[in-house]
Amino acid sequence: MLNNYYILHRLAHTWDQSILGAAFTDAWCHAPGELIIALEHHTETTAISFLTHAPIVGAFRRKDAGRPRRNAKSLFRTLRQQSVTGVRVSEGDRILILAFTGGLQLQAHLYGSRANVLLGNESGHVQEAFRKGGPAEFSPARAAPEPQSLTEFTTKWNSAAENRVKALQRIYVRFNRDQAQEVLKPCEGADLPTPAAVYEAAQALHLRLLNTRDALYVYQNPPALSLIPLAGRMDAEGQKYDDVDDALRTYAQRILSERAYRAQYEPLRRNLVRILDKTERSAKRMHMERSRPSRADEYERIGHILMASPPLPAGNSRVELPDVFHPGTKVTVSLDPALNSLQNAERYYLKARKARTSRTHLDTLIRQVEEKVFSLKRDLAELERAKTYKELKAFQRGRTKPGVPGRPFRRYALAPSYELWVGRNAKESEMLTLRHARPFDLWLHARGVSGAHAILRLPKRDVQPSRHLIEQAAAIAAWHSKARTSSIAPVIVTPRKYVRKVRGTPLGEVTVSREEVVMVEPALP
Repeated sequence: MLNNYYILHRLAHTWDQSILGAAFTDAWCHAPGELIIALEHHTETTAISFLTHAPIVGAFRRKDAGRPRRNAKSLFRTLRQQSVTGVRVSEGDRILILAFTGGLQLQAHLYGSRANVLLGNESGHVQEAFRKGGPAEFSPARAAPEPQSLTEFTTKWNSAAENRVKALQRIYVRFNRDQAQEVLKPCEGADLPTPAAVYEAAQALHLRLLNTRDALYVYQNPPALSLIPLAGRMDAEGQKYDDVDDALRTYAQRILSERAYRAQYEPLRRNLVRILDKTERSAKRMHMERSRPSRADEYERIGHILMASPPLPAGNSRVELPDVFHPGTKVTVSLDPALNSLQNAERYYLKARKARTSRTHLDTLIRQVEEKVFSLKRDLAELERAKTYKELKAFQRGRTKPGVPGRPFRRYALAPSYELWVGRNAKESEMLTLRHARPFDLWLHARGVSGAHAILRLPKRDVQPSRHLIEQAAAIAAWHSKARTSSIAPVIVTPRKYVRKVRGTPLGEVTVSREEVVMVEPALP
């Protein structure tokens, strides 16, 4: 909308009065699709910004004309020491023309996908183009193909197949959607407005837009820029600007802000919905698992049957044995062919212990996943309340990962002055061990399996925690490892000073030079 013909006409009229005689000092490109031209006028420096990339195509003036020290390409050096002699818009086309002394012209072609800024001479030869692929000659000015009489308008209006707004925009190419709606606003009550009424309203609006010198109006949701108050947007808040450049700059910022909002909001929402759906399905599976009877008793019963039966050598994958719990009946037992019957019995006892341990910790897991579901639903509701880019950024800054505190590491308060810190992933575990742990703190890790690094923070260097406290910390470290489902797990306990990182090893992998091992049952406090 910055490149609307009437907006450019008003802008050219304002600039023709305010920057006449301004001397060109520099031109550069720092961001893709944006050309900055610096002018000096009455000892003051001003900058004109030309935007040539969608969704913003247009121009406005700003006060901050400081050129960046890096990544700024100089352009249009021929214009140096030349002064502005006039500013205008080509009749019927969106070409903003800045005339300079020496017969030079800077033409900003602010339309289409190849919007460009061209520098040429009086003969129309283009000497330099802002964007590559510009023409060699200035395009001849063309009048807008608009109807010059009621008869011509009536013919085009009656043959239009689109809706009224689109039909009017096709006939009056200089009208944008808001302006076309303003023409048709008085005709809303009629089923089919007469061509004469529409033509008369269009001509009146055309003259009004060309001659208005009032303030500009910037609307927010959705963003809109208008030279006149929009009757179709009376319920929306329109901010009034007496300065044309302020209005254009504010509108451009809102368009870019809305674009950034749309680009980030939908991926954020999709990701939250995906994680929430996955977590809810996980919770559902856990509830179903808890509703089923535990298989621990069945595994233990098979182990007893194997122990009560005569020993069998390895090599059997299935065997039929007398059921000692139901005399006179037999039961078919699946075996591991690599083990004998006594070893298979021990395997079934181990499976029974694991099943009981899993069932014991299932309630804890269910509570954790339900807390995560609640946190995700709260985040989703908060995200859906964010309607602007500013609110979306505030949401992103204030939000933490679901179920994760705002500070790093999981933290467990075990006793007064004692706290256990546990890394959530390999990167955080390594950071915990190498950066946050003090040399005298105790480092814990499940032995022989992958798992999180844990640090028992000691209140003082010479303090020795009790055996019970160390075992409690070790149980938590084992819980945050692959040994979680084991009935008993070995855990390394050593002062942090005996743990080091070997260069070239994977993330989270460390070497321990001195260790003590404690045997604990994996559990949370």
